[in-house]
Amino acid sequence: MSAQINLHEEILDHLNRTVLDAAAFFATAEESLFDGHQSAHGVLSQLVFWHEQYVAVVQALLDKRMPQLKAGSFGRLNQVARSHYSSDSMTMLAYDLSCLQKEFDAILRRLPDWSINFPIKNDSPPCPLNERLLEIDTHIRQHVLRLKRSR
Repeated sequence: MSAQINLHEEILDHLNRTVLDAAAFFATAEESLFDGHQSAHGVLSQLVFWHEQYVAVVQALLDKRMPQLKAGSFGRLNQVARSHYSSDSMTMLAYDLSCLQKEFDAILRRLPDWSINFPIKNDSPPCPLNERLLEIDTHIRQHVLRLKRSR
């Protein structure tokens, strides 16, 4: 059991560092910075949107409720995110991302069963929580790396 707890702790610590590093990067990045696909503002909008979803899902799982999952393709949902946050500053969105990660971390640490499925949208395939957290971490790091390379 101790090895599992250590693994969970390691995953959370890494995700916390990744999100804090990303938030620091975005807080000082030009919103028009373009990675070849989208702007830094668009990427950050999507990260905040999905982090809100992750918090809602994990809270529902902790409460033993069925999570309310978003429907639609990732492309469509990301478009909704960019539109929803279009008037928010990079600094505010970076702050929101940091706050959402703190909330996400706090809920995850109270979750007793990490073997459960952690869905992120209506048609997402089953994925155990720790694997999903690793996917989220990698996804955020890849976005930041692409933007840094485009500077």
